[in-house]
Amino acid sequence: MAMQFRKPKRNLRVRDSDGFPDNENEEKTDVDTVLKLPKPQKEKTTKKVNTLSFGDELNECDDGEEFKVKKSSYSKKIKKQMNREKMGRDKVENGKKSKTIADTVKPIVDVKQTNFNTEPVEKEIMLTGRAAEMAGYVSSDEEPDSYNSSHRFSNPDQVKILLKKGQIPDAALIHAARKRRQQARDLGEDFIPISSQSHSESKVDNEQMSGRRLTREEDDIEDSDDDGIIVMSGIVSQAEDRKKSLHSTMTDHTNNTEFEDPDELDEDNDWETQQIRKAVTGSQLAAAQQESAGMAALYNNMVIQEQAMMPILMNQKPRFSDSYAPQGLMSTMSPDDIINKTKEILNELKENRNPDQKYFEDMINEIPEIKNKVELLKINVPELDDCFQFYQDLRGYVTDLVECLDEKIPLLVGLEQRISKLYEKRRLDLVARRRQDVRDQAEESSTNKLGTSTTHTRSEEQQRRAAEREGRRIRRMRMREIKAISKHADGMSSDEEVPETDASAFRNQLELIKSDSNMLLDDVLEEFSSVDLVLKHMLEWKNKYLESYIEAYVNVCLPKLVGPFVRIEMLTWNPLEDDLKFEDMFWYKSMQKYTMKGNNNIDQLTKDVDLELIPKIIEKVVLIKIDQMVTSQWDPLSSKQTKHICNLVKYILDVYPTIDPDSKLLMMLLNNLVDRIRDAVDYDVFIPISSRQVMNTGRMNVFFQRQFNMAVKLLGNILSWHRIIEDVVLIDLAINQILNRYLLTSIRTLQPLEAILKITMIARMLPNSWLSYGNTTPKELTPFLNQSKLVSMEIDKSHPQAKLALDKLNEVLRL
Repeated sequence: MAMQFRKPKRNLRVRDSDGFPDNENEEKTDVDTVLKLPKPQKEKTTKKVNTLSFGDELNECDDGEEFKVKKSSYSKKIKKQMNREKMGRDKVENGKKSKTIADTVKPIVDVKQTNFNTEPVEKEIMLTGRAAEMAGYVSSDEEPDSYNSSHRFSNPDQVKILLKKGQIPDAALIHAARKRRQQARDLGEDFIPISSQSHSESKVDNEQMSGRRLTREEDDIEDSDDDGIIVMSGIVSQAEDRKKSLHSTMTDHTNNTEFEDPDELDEDNDWETQQIRKAVTGSQLAAAQQESAGMAALYNNMVIQEQAMMPILMNQKPRFSDSYAPQGLMSTMSPDDIINKTKEILNELKENRNPDQKYFEDMINEIPEIKNKVELLKINVPELDDCFQFYQDLRGYVTDLVECLDEKIPLLVGLEQRISKLYEKRRLDLVARRRQDVRDQAEESSTNKLGTSTTHTRSEEQQRRAAEREGRRIRRMRMREIKAISKHADGMSSDEEVPETDASAFRNQLELIKSDSNMLLDDVLEEFSSVDLVLKHMLEWKNKYLESYIEAYVNVCLPKLVGPFVRIEMLTWNPLEDDLKFEDMFWYKSMQKYTMKGNNNIDQLTKDVDLELIPKIIEKVVLIKIDQMVTSQWDPLSSKQTKHICNLVKYILDVYPTIDPDSKLLMMLLNNLVDRIRDAVDYDVFIPISSRQVMNTGRMNVFFQRQFNMAVKLLGNILSWHRIIEDVVLIDLAINQILNRYLLTSIRTLQPLEAILKITMIARMLPNSWLSYGNTTPKELTPFLNQSKLVSMEIDKSHPQAKLALDKLNEVLRL
């Protein structure tokens, strides 16, 4: 591969403007007349191409000129032999005198190729300009004899010696070094040998060894005749230190290698060292040396361990002690031993053969059974085909049913939320109206006891509310007269009447929700639209393949599968207002038939896996529905609603014993009940307290009687949950927060006869188990019992009404 170089920039010095002639120019002219000058060629416009890695150092003044060093076609071995011959001729010519300038103009170099029968090659070297002038120049600082051969074969070590001494080589010595390089190129060498040297030398030696120095060497010599070279000795950088260690390591490695020729060793080492320096950094070489040292140590350890284990392995017994090959010399075993050993081997083979023989016999015995099974399966192919077809159809039906329910459940949830919000809005409106009426009446009674008129101070809104309140009371009184209800205390009725416009709007929205629920399953196939059709497929599976029915846990999944149909039917079910039982609904009768189908007696019914199907539906669907009604619709002050929902919960707990306190849904329902009761106790109980004189006035007395009866009604509604809610919770809500806090305080302000009547009314609300005067009587009732005894002692027993009231009290409290 030919290497391309650019001609370096020449910084020509401008000739002085004085009239002195330039001797150098004259000498150059004279020499040019003797030399054979080449014919001038036309200048070619060459494109400037940067072919070197350091080409960015070239300037624009290089004119884009390039020269090529042709690679020799000789082999490496022939070149080495030629170099050795050349070095021998140099030694001979060093003793001769210097040739004349005429001899140096046209030197002829004969190159002999010993390995090939070819004619010697002659090349002419033509020198021009300053090169021809300096060809025969002898420095004045040294003796002429020491440089008499510097034109062609001067030793480059002389330049290095001078540089080490700190001297500047003269022009002849530099020219001789240049000529030696030129001659090496003419001989066809593809590289210029450079002697190895220590990296701790001066900066000048390093620059001479670099490729850049070879390229720009001529111009630096010509352009800086008056400049010296500064030698920085004694300073060694870290980079030079790494290079020195790398060079020493490579030198030690090459010294261990044996070569046939010392000259080849030096040249190869120089070339290899230069290439390694270019490609390998100091850190990489150190890592490689460390790795090679580690591998060598590991190999030595392995060799030592192997040598140490050899005696042990020689003495170790073979791995297989029962090998059939003799373990010792045949001469050490007697014939009897051989016979015994053979018998042992034979017995061992027989023992090993026995399991295989037994397995083979078992397989042979199973062949008839397997054949029978095959024949039986062939006979049962139609039945199995029907079974497979049934399972495929059932699988498709259940998959379609689940997909249908997945689409309908969000719509169902939306309908349930709509009806819950509708009932909740009505309840909140009634509660807000009742509490506002209590505030209005409390304000009227408080102003009336001062003896001032309040008709002119009431606003129009208050007057409107008072008129509506009195109108509702009159209508309720007429209804009681129609029903012939004679015994009634003012405040015990529930004020649940709403205006006709509101009632009509409520009914319209409720009918709209019902129509939407009826149309919810109109767009599905008939077999997916009813709970009895779903149970029909499950019943067929149960009757045909009961074993797979049980293994599939259908009894566990069935409540969730039929639950949406039950919720749709119970969407508008309201046990707080009507007496419709869920046992009269269609879904309950369908499940009842499904559970009782095929069960002729109690024993079969108890063994049925679907025995708890209805209780699970009630727990997962009905209890959730009741909880929604308690949260959105139930009013604890309404005796009617409380009675209905209390009876429903008691019925569920009594008839379906599987719904026990461990049920999370049941506990959630009871917690919501307690929260609603606590809210009513905190915000709906208000009894005015004043002196007896004020309490006996008309308006204040009416308001007091109504509020007292309302508190007693709430006490009875709370105690109706006895045996459902824990006694601890009921005692806290009913006894501590209503009876002892409000009712007893009010009784103490009344006359003995009226107090006995109030105590009797309260005692009838209490559970009989709490008044048995035993361990079951709560200690929280002690203040109430003591107040009853005190009033019975204060009353005038001579009065007939007092005596009758006292007899009723003794009958209830058993004093």
